[in-house]
Amino acid sequence: MKLAMITTAVLLMNVGFANLASALEPAHLKQLQETNNCQGCDLSDAQLMGMDLSGTNLEGANLQGANLTETNLNEANLIRANLTQANLSDSSLVAAKLHGANLTEANLSEANLSLAGMVIANLTNADLNGANLVGANLESADLTGANLQDARQSIGKLGQITLQEGSLYGIDVAGINLRGANLTDADLTGANLSASDLGGAKLDNAILFKANLVNTRR
Repeated sequence: MKLAMITTAVLLMNVGFANLASALEPAHLKQLQETNNCQGCDLSDAQLMGMDLSGTNLEGANLQGANLTETNLNEANLIRANLTQANLSDSSLVAAKLHGANLTEANLSEANLSLAGMVIANLTNADLNGANLVGANLESADLTGANLQDARQSIGKLGQITLQEGSLYGIDVAGINLRGANLTDADLTGANLSASDLGGAKLDNAILFKANLVNTRR
């Protein structure tokens, strides 16, 4: 009986330590707010909605379950960041670096991903409904089961956005780079893929109802 009680207590302690290990680190949140540099930080479940994090270095950071609704992440470095189940709806990620990032089941609905770099990013079952993907680079990304309904290519207001490398006014950003991307079971209903590169892309069981495929390259 005592042995069983001890074993149970040890298991509960292990579970508790595991939860602590994956919880938001307050010191990391303070570091982010004060320095805009939080490489490798643990910001899981952090409430960051509406913040200006443009140009912030979050490479390799853990943002699992974080709330980034309407957050400005223009030109942010999110390379290999963990954004699993993060809420990025209505956020601005213009020219953000998301190469190799894990965005499994992330909410990117209505997000502005213009010119975002997402090479080999994992977007399995991600929600990209109404997202702006003009000029985005999704080469070899995994979009299995992703929702891309009404994904668009809008250049409206891009000219008003000033990045560290200057204004985007007049730049030709037509098309989305989906070369080698896995779009198996993805829902592309009404998506605007005009002038996009779909060379080598996997579209098994993908829904392309009313999708705009004018001038796409295969």
